[in-house]
Amino acid sequence: MKIADILADKQLAARSKVWLELDGKPFFGEGRYTILRSIERYGSIKRASEEIGIPYRRIRGAIYVMEKAIGVPLVLRSRGGASGGGASISQAASELLRLFEKQEEGVRERVDEQHLIAFETIRRDVSPAG
Repeated sequence: MKIADILADKQLAARSKVWLELDGKPFFGEGRYTILRSIERYGSIKRASEEIGIPYRRIRGAIYVMEKAIGVPLVLRSRGGASGGGASISQAASELLRLFEKQEEGVRERVDEQHLIAFETIRRDVSPAG
């Protein structure tokens, strides 16, 4: 049996995962993107931790690693107390998020295009005319 026959009635799709590396080491990907977006949304590392289900310590560690790698603050923190604490993302973090989204969208579009090209033969091989 040909692979075209096997896959013809399946919902086949291509997927890709994008991340950034600095000096050959992972620096930023979907997980850290989610962390920064959550901090931006909730104004708190603790609240972001609760909402996305990532331990607070792990989020703090990820922030530390990213900031150390690029030497620029990504999360601006204010201590707690009577008025409460909070966190926000820096302008650098906002720009990083925007660029990552742009890159990811371009990669996704290219993967989808390549998938259609590569697997077009399946559709042709099993079509009623073919």
